[in-house]
Amino acid sequence: MNHPNIIKFYNCYYEEKHVMICMEYATKGNLAEYMFERCPNLIKQTEILFYFSQVLLGVRYIHNLDIIHRDLKAENILLTGTHGVIVKIGDFGISKMLASAKKTSTVIGTPYYLAPELCEGKPYDSKSDVWALGCLLYEMCTHKRAFDSESLVGLVKVITSGNVHPIDMTVYDRGLQDLIDSMLSVIPDKRSTIKELLGRPILLPTVYTVYLDAGNDELLYAKFCKCF
Repeated sequence: MNHPNIIKFYNCYYEEKHVMICMEYATKGNLAEYMFERCPNLIKQTEILFYFSQVLLGVRYIHNLDIIHRDLKAENILLTGTHGVIVKIGDFGISKMLASAKKTSTVIGTPYYLAPELCEGKPYDSKSDVWALGCLLYEMCTHKRAFDSESLVGLVKVITSGNVHPIDMTVYDRGLQDLIDSMLSVIPDKRSTIKELLGRPILLPTVYTVYLDAGNDELLYAKFCKCF
C-alpha cells in the first residue's frame, strides 16, 4: 500500500522463529495519547475534523483495495511529522481481504469497537470499519467510549442496542452528531459509506484542503493548527 495516511511497510525478514517487520516510524505517538493529553477538556471541532478527515482518506484507500482493517481505534491511528499533524493508520495485523471476510463471521478486533453484526456472529464487510470509525469519532468528541460495560456479555448487549448518549451540542455542531449517527446504525446497510462521509457538508471543506496537502506536515500545520 502507498498512501500519505497509511503507515509504510518496507521489508520483513525471519530471525529464528520470529518475523521481523521493518516499517515507517511515527514520530509523535498515537491519537489515544493525543486525546489523553487534552483530557478533561474537550477537543475543538476544527481539530477533530482535521484529524478525522485524514483517517477517512486512509480508510477510503484501503477499502478501494478491498481490504478491511478490522481494528480501527485511537491506539492504531498514529501521528507523525515535525509538528505531529500527519495521520498514519497502522497495525494491519488482523486486516482481511473483503472477498474472504464475506465468507466468515470470525469475531476479531478490539471489543469496544466491534460492530453489532460481529457481536452476533454474522458475516461482515467494510461497514464494520465504518462502525469502528463512528466509535472513534464519538470518543474524540467526548473522551468516553461510545459503548462500555463491565462484562463482555453486557458490552455485546449495549452494542447491539445501538444506543449512545449524544455529544455536547453546546460545543459541537449538529452536523457532527449526525455524522456519528450515520456511522453507528445497527443495520449495516443503513451506515454511510466512506465516500458518503467524505461528502458530508461538515467534513467536505476540511477534506478538500487535507486532500490537496496530504502528507505535507508544514502546509497542514500552517493552515490548520493556528485554529487549534
